[in-house]
Amino acid sequence: MKKLITSVALSPIIIGLCFIVSNDEASAARYSNQDVTAYVASSGSKTYHGSTPRQYSTAAVHPNTCGVPRSGTIFPYGTHIYTTTNLTMVSGVTKRSFYVEDMGDVNCNRGLTRQWFDIYFGVDNNTNKSNATKFGKKRVNYDTTAPPPQLLKKEETE
Repeated sequence: MKKLITSVALSPIIIGLCFIVSNDEASAARYSNQDVTAYVASSGSKTYHGSTPRQYSTAAVHPNTCGVPRSGTIFPYGTHIYTTTNLTMVSGVTKRSFYVEDMGDVNCNRGLTRQWFDIYFGVDNNTNKSNATKFGKKRVNYDTTAPPPQLLKKEETE
């Protein structure tokens, strides 16, 4: 009788742990040989998700369905992109960490890889535009980590 009670009491805990493990595995992914570019935006512009872009931190990605902006971005708002190598921004500043906040190449017609991302280089002025152009197009490997639940809830309510 004690064994039966113990088994029944532990079953929900074991089942819950299975869901936690599988959820963690689903929240991270690795992408290889993907394009990365740089962009600028008008002063005061908001990102696709309604946030204020942050220089060298905000990333734009393709929509879920090419040509359909309302389909959302291929990665949820706040997804962390972590490159396996340093990317040089300007004056030797290097970065490996970026956050999905924007959408770019909406029609997917620029010849970029599907999991491409675009780094925000700042407001549209001659210096930032020149730096973005100099950055060019690179190929990288990167990992993604899902955003915290509070960011997902924010996206669902917008």
